[in-house]
Amino acid sequence: MSDDSGDFNQPYLPERYRKKVRENQSRRLKRKLLLAGAIVVIAAIAMVLLSGIFPGLKTPTTAHPLVTAPVTTIPPTTVPAGHAGLPASNVTPAETYTYPVGPGVPVQASGGMISLDDAVNSLRVYYPAGESVIMSVNYSSGSNRTLFGFILAPVNPPGGGDFVIFIDGTTGEPYMPGQENATITATKAKVQALSEFPGLNPEQVKVWFANDPVRGGEWQFIFLTGNTEIARGGIDATTGEAITLILTIPHTGRPAGPSIDQDRAKAIADQYISDHNGGPLPLNMTAERYEDWGNATDPSAGEYVLTYERIFQDFPVDTDRIVIAVDSVTGNVLSYDKTWTTQDFAFSQTLEQAVGKRDATFAMMQAAKNRYPDSVESVRIISADIRWNNQHTPGVTQQPGSVPLAWKVLFDDATIRADPSLPQGIGWVDIQTGNVTELEYRH
Repeated sequence: MSDDSGDFNQPYLPERYRKKVRENQSRRLKRKLLLAGAIVVIAAIAMVLLSGIFPGLKTPTTAHPLVTAPVTTIPPTTVPAGHAGLPASNVTPAETYTYPVGPGVPVQASGGMISLDDAVNSLRVYYPAGESVIMSVNYSSGSNRTLFGFILAPVNPPGGGDFVIFIDGTTGEPYMPGQENATITATKAKVQALSEFPGLNPEQVKVWFANDPVRGGEWQFIFLTGNTEIARGGIDATTGEAITLILTIPHTGRPAGPSIDQDRAKAIADQYISDHNGGPLPLNMTAERYEDWGNATDPSAGEYVLTYERIFQDFPVDTDRIVIAVDSVTGNVLSYDKTWTTQDFAFSQTLEQAVGKRDATFAMMQAAKNRYPDSVESVRIISADIRWNNQHTPGVTQQPGSVPLAWKVLFDDATIRADPSLPQGIGWVDIQTGNVTELEYRH
């Protein structure tokens, strides 16, 4: 087996590539789409609009709650307390909204159905305006369920991918096709959520179902006191495991700088992960940063955010990771987010590498040239490493040995660099044959 990564700078690729190939190798993939658990393919919209009809808890043995000292990663959010004024007519006046309103969307409440403004106010309890923008709304009236279908776009990162959220026209609660079939019920998810925050006494607990594009079905929840959010998170709809936990606390009234250093924050994070998962996990910390919560005129100590990648047989697993935030003042864990989608049996037994970095990168560039011939001159390599390509459709059981070890090559070109909404290109190359097995590259 040969590894030619050391001679990657030899005259093999054009000079313009070789000069840039090692630039920004520390950069990683963009954050997973915000609003985890929200994304549903547009086909779901079509299903709703065309038909309008949709057809034992095993909790973790030990609960490891977040500490609940009064300090978090996101400031408190005040949810809408009332409804905006309603037009006098039930005819949809699209010009009164900043987004397209589909035909038949009820503007006034009538016959037990909520109005569009009511639906928007309900939506904003779960998906605040600061996190997402409404792109459009449609309405589907069926014999089983009547739904408002909102297409949302994340505010940050821009271009992170539109997603659809349905609001039940009768209850005003979010609805997602398939939630009736979840192993864990909404009631059980609520009980589990409350057990994770024993120090909090919310006045309201709202729970709703969402399909995460990586993790699959989960019950998301928020805790409210009055109209203020005090915590949120997600419970795996199959296992009942708490996979996301976030305390929501003020960013004001804090010291100007940290009271603990990064080494202490890492030790706290390591211990929390071990406690929460019943023992250490095979992880490698790949990123650690300090996020200041203040500004030049109003300094405020922030948090340390640590990212851990899952390791299997010495190689990173592409989508599996844990991100955890630690308060720089108190040392409390403020947020925890776990993505762990692949069982050990699913990883391939083939580990021998016959294709080196230079050949893998060249194969990817040839594939990029075939896709956009006019852009190949501006292609820039960002990184190339061997990892497990474990991406798969949520809810589909991976077969034994089906997850391959492959070269993952990240790159961009002039068009991508000029348009922040476009994602980096990703090429997967077989470590045995050198064939490009996947290419995500679009303009």
